[in-house]
Amino acid sequence: MDKVTKTHKPCVPINQSFRTQSFRIIARTGGLIWGFIVLLVLAGCEGDTGDRGPSGPPGTSAPPGSFNQVPEELQIRITDVTINSAPVVKFEATDQFGFPFDQLTQGQPSFTIAKLVPGTEGDSDRWQSYLNEIEPAGAGPGTQDAVQARTENDGTLVNNGDGTYEYTFAADLDSITDPVTVPFEPDLTHRVGLEIRGSFLGESLPLTNAVFTFQPSSGLTDNIPMRKIVAQASCNSCHGELSIHGNGRQDVDLCVTCHNPGSTDANSGNNLDFRVLIHKIHMGEQLPSVESGGEYVIYGFRDSRNDYSDVAFPQSPQTCVKCHDPASNETPDATNIVTRPTIASCGSCHDDVDFSAGMAGGHPGGIVTDNSECSVCHAENKIAGSVLDSHTIPASLAAGQFSYNIIEVSNTGPAEQPDIRFSVTDPTNNDQPFDLKNNPEFTSSESRLAVILAWDTSDYTNSGSGVAPAKVVSIDALAGSTANGDGTFSVVSPVAIPANVSGSGAVGIEGHPAVDPDGDGTFDVAVKVTGAVAFFPITDSQAQARRDVVELARCQNCHGENDGLSLHGSNRTDNVQLCVMCHNPRATDLAQRPADPDGTDDEINQNAVDNAEEAPIDFKWMIHAIHGADKRSGDLLVYGFLNTPHDFSEIRYPREPGDCMACHADGTFELPLPEGVLGTTIDTQATVANASPFGTDDFITLAAALNQGDDQVITATAAGCSSCHDDEPAQNHMEQNGGGFGVPAGTANQESCSVCHGPGSIADVREAHNPGD
Repeated sequence: MDKVTKTHKPCVPINQSFRTQSFRIIARTGGLIWGFIVLLVLAGCEGDTGDRGPSGPPGTSAPPGSFNQVPEELQIRITDVTINSAPVVKFEATDQFGFPFDQLTQGQPSFTIAKLVPGTEGDSDRWQSYLNEIEPAGAGPGTQDAVQARTENDGTLVNNGDGTYEYTFAADLDSITDPVTVPFEPDLTHRVGLEIRGSFLGESLPLTNAVFTFQPSSGLTDNIPMRKIVAQASCNSCHGELSIHGNGRQDVDLCVTCHNPGSTDANSGNNLDFRVLIHKIHMGEQLPSVESGGEYVIYGFRDSRNDYSDVAFPQSPQTCVKCHDPASNETPDATNIVTRPTIASCGSCHDDVDFSAGMAGGHPGGIVTDNSECSVCHAENKIAGSVLDSHTIPASLAAGQFSYNIIEVSNTGPAEQPDIRFSVTDPTNNDQPFDLKNNPEFTSSESRLAVILAWDTSDYTNSGSGVAPAKVVSIDALAGSTANGDGTFSVVSPVAIPANVSGSGAVGIEGHPAVDPDGDGTFDVAVKVTGAVAFFPITDSQAQARRDVVELARCQNCHGENDGLSLHGSNRTDNVQLCVMCHNPRATDLAQRPADPDGTDDEINQNAVDNAEEAPIDFKWMIHAIHGADKRSGDLLVYGFLNTPHDFSEIRYPREPGDCMACHADGTFELPLPEGVLGTTIDTQATVANASPFGTDDFITLAAALNQGDDQVITATAAGCSSCHDDEPAQNHMEQNGGGFGVPAGTANQESCSVCHGPGSIADVREAHNPGD
């Protein structure tokens, strides 16, 4: 038996107040008895405590614990499926801590089951649901009742009380004949899908999915056909967490078990096959049928009408590999887009082509009524090339052949005219420099290259640039440059840095070369080349970069590379630091607006679509407003090149607009804002006298347009928040807490937003927007 070490600690803690009180009693009574008792107590707490006693008998097992709160997350895992007439599914549920969740009840899990039918005669493999029903037509233009896949939850659910469950389908796979016959074929790949909906303790359960893909005859779950063409990560890179049908369906592997070629929306007559449906939704406003005045509508739950005719895919729809990447291990069957072109897939986007009518229907390859001969033409080294070949974007491919390089910036002090040395090189050819004076990529009439200057980097205003409102200094880098004889070129700013400017400045290169992808000798295709930015000191001892707020890679998740983030005529591409040089706090779209008929700065321009004299284009306001268009109560219209109004009110951001981490670098969206961040100009106190398609400098008055001191602004924090939260109650709240709307630009910052909205506060921005969760 173990011996317990002798200790000299009190057997019970005796604090100082106890000791003091004890000796007060002794002193007050003078009694030796009381003193003797106290001494005995203290002495009795020392000495050997004796041997350890034997272990007691084991206790009786307690009944299983039970949940008394709704889990924040549910993880569902299907562990086994057996099919003997009615399929039996075994699955387990755990909460966010991995503890078993044993409170699911009948009806909360719903199931699908489908088989993968191998393609023949050029057809691709297709999923076929065993569970189907007839949807009656009536809510829309559709006139024919149609077959539609369904889920079931009316089988038998057994709760084992330990977080594991067993569900027996109501459907018997040996006798599926209504509304269509679907024979059970155990040698084919099958997939069971599961979704959880319902409530517990009066609150909704977390929505979650699970799938189980297997071959019934062998029980194999690997090395069987699965038709893995799209990865969930590809969807979520834009959508955050893809969630459809009341947010209950989130897994594309579940989606395809219902969205089969045999499913049709009776109310619209449109096919619900996943490859057709998803292609059409993402084409949206670019569908030929929509461009010719039609619409693409699907009727959903309770006959709700869902119009996708205004969906704008945020990069070129020709970038098939955004969703179908043959090089990814997650999508081994994505090669189908190359090896198995079909009428359904191609016709989903090219919906103005009638393949059965041949050339008369818009198909140069002649009459086609099935998929057996598609690959005769649409294959590598064949007359039409592979699908990927025909969807290649020549300008995007050529972008890799050009790199803009800022080598040196000198003469950057106050009142000096900066001298910039730069080059354009070819990374695919050992960084050989281009001759801007002689190479056709830069001598074509379609080519453009500019060097721009902005200041100061604490928050750009470009005060003193001489171009209103708050525009950069722009230098023609083709006509205005001098060759240095070593592959580099130099330009000198025609505008000196104002004597009162301090801090650091920025120089950027923007523009586009032109290429000849078809080899006809004409360089007429603009190339979207990534812009370049460098920083230089004005009065700082070392150049201070402008703050980085967003991460380009996060933008490119949706917009692609050298694609959707190439704006302003392919001149400004894939460089947020380049964007903010122009889209600064003092910039508005005033110079692009039509002439104001009343010639008076009264906030009204009746020639403008929105009747406004100007709108802010400050990046922090404009980008939030564009991506948060669904949240805004007001319209969002900005004028651009050629006096063109751009209405962003219909933008459908594909994920929760409160997900700050979709764009922002972590730690860049919390309050308070960094020192030096400026409010957003909403009124320059000027209007347009005479418009110009390239941006006017004829204002009433020019002095007012150039004078940033009289601008009216939204204070900095309020500008960011009100870009989405733009209704009157929100504005009142901001004003009550120090925010200002239409206040003079020099107004001292009185915003107290961070008291409640700062990190760890009662309404922490991070917690309120729940980014990335």
